[in-house]
Amino acid sequence: MLPFPERPTTGLNNPEPWHITRMEILKAIKTASKGKRRTELIGLVSEAITHDDIFGTINYRNKSEDEIKQFIYPHLVDRLVEREMALRPHLTKTKAKAEIKKRLKWEGNVNTTVHHMLFMGTQNRPDMVLETDGLRIAIEFKRGDKGSDLRSGIGQSMIYATGYDFVIYMFVDTSADKRIKNAQTGETEATFIQMLWDRYNIKFAVA
Repeated sequence: MLPFPERPTTGLNNPEPWHITRMEILKAIKTASKGKRRTELIGLVSEAITHDDIFGTINYRNKSEDEIKQFIYPHLVDRLVEREMALRPHLTKTKAKAEIKKRLKWEGNVNTTVHHMLFMGTQNRPDMVLETDGLRIAIEFKRGDKGSDLRSGIGQSMIYATGYDFVIYMFVDTSADKRIKNAQTGETEATFIQMLWDRYNIKFAVA
């Protein structure tokens, strides 16, 4: 449970209006520490899901989010297997892969379940969840070429930040001129992206 302020009441069946301020929300999002190993893990996942081997191969502009995720999943599994075998050299590749598939949960794998989280009376769940190293990492995918497409993923990622240690938000820029991807190095954009990471443990990546 998040440490939101206790709901005031005038009686068991007569609750008064309850207002949460912005500062109270910020205090409620207690971010996990960013040690070297954790930061390297987030970087590995972010790099794996945005790699040129994926987006230089598929015609992603004509693929749905589900189709893109289906293509990304095995690439991400392979990278995580490599990491696991480096950390635990005694593991066979087959066993390492089986363990990673248990930890990387998504709706495309009938053997795993991504559970909903409750926020503001609504059910929400990320596209994938990686549970490893004692961490719970939410991974959210969005595609599009408009501001509304981009904003929806940012909003969802901030919700997931209230329940997960880290969030990776990957946006697939389908604009013909790649204007969204190219704009991420702008001063305002770079400052905002850094703020998402520093304050909320949200890693934003554009492909």
